[in-house]
Parts: sequence; structure tokens; C-alpha cells
Amino acid sequence: MKEVEQIEQLLVDPWTVDIQGLWEQALHNPDPDKRKLFDALHTYVLDKRQEQIINEKKFVI
Repeated sequence: MKEVEQIEQLLVDPWTVDIQGLWEQALHNPDPDKRKLFDALHTYVLDKRQEQIINEKKFVI
């Protein structure tokens, strides 16, 4: 449970997460399961950042 709490705290603000570090781990981690995890985390953080940008009032398509 401690790990889950740490991940949740990490993802509270997607702008504080080192997205490059997640991407590097997704590419170069020797454990294939960890690569999948870091890839999923990278995708999640990227989606949250995009969602926040799109929801800004000044954002226009």
C-alpha cells in the first residue's frame, strides 16, 4: 500500500512529474514488466497534461 500512496502523490500534479524520466525508463529498463508500467505512467501523465491544456479557457482549436 505504501507504493500505491507514493504513486498517487506523484500523480497529483502531472506538471511536477519528470516525464522524460518516465520515458527513459519505459525505453531502457531491463525488466519488460517495468517498461510496461513506466510506459503506462508516461501515457497517463501526458494525457493529464493535455487535458488540462485543452480545458483552459484561452485554448482554441
